[in-house]
Amino acid sequence: MKCVLCQSLLKNQLAFRELLLGSQVKNHCCETCLNQFKLIDSSIEQRCVYCKKISKEMICEDCQYWKTNEMVLESHYVLYEYNEAMSEFMTSYKFQGNRTLAKAFSSDINQVFKRLTYDMVIPIPLSKKRLADRGFHQVEKLLEDARVDYDPILKKRRHTRKQSGKTKEERLKTIHSFYINQSDQDIIHQKTIILVDDVYTTGSTILQAKRYLLSKHAKKVITFSLAR
Repeated sequence: MKCVLCQSLLKNQLAFRELLLGSQVKNHCCETCLNQFKLIDSSIEQRCVYCKKISKEMICEDCQYWKTNEMVLESHYVLYEYNEAMSEFMTSYKFQGNRTLAKAFSSDINQVFKRLTYDMVIPIPLSKKRLADRGFHQVEKLLEDARVDYDPILKKRRHTRKQSGKTKEERLKTIHSFYINQSDQDIIHQKTIILVDDVYTTGSTILQAKRYLLSKHAKKVITFSLAR
């Protein structure tokens, strides 16, 4: 088996990591490549208690903005910092369509879900246009390769410009219109849901989706992203 990033042979170099985590799902990424990605650890860095952004304040300015907009804020679960290596990964994976890269962090994602208690997992949806342009749903692919079952019942009502092409102010003010078909709404009633996105930037997308699910009587919505 080869590393999906550098194509070097993996051999047995990940055996100890997988044994330590107790995982039956492998990261298809060598240690050299994995070391380029920075794991987020709030115990050694001062970060926002909610979104895990590096911040001198307990609550960062983005989360303070959401609090003034009556958003329900709780601790966000995230694995990696959006550093240069993660930016290059996302460019190749999401924007250039190299979907085999989804396997790079499979074990790490799988372990997060093993630690959490929940009823169902819902990925952030893509608009029909974005899905047609991209050819695959990058969040669903991450979950599939991590062997995490999910329910793709959340839909996006309209197409919006890519978040990556917006300024911070534009991202914060973007209105996302989510919906669930009437026939599916009973599925989330009083359920604890993990809402999943690939990247958390200002929180605009995932927090607005969370607010919608809570408005439809979800019991609790936990948010998770691969990177922030």
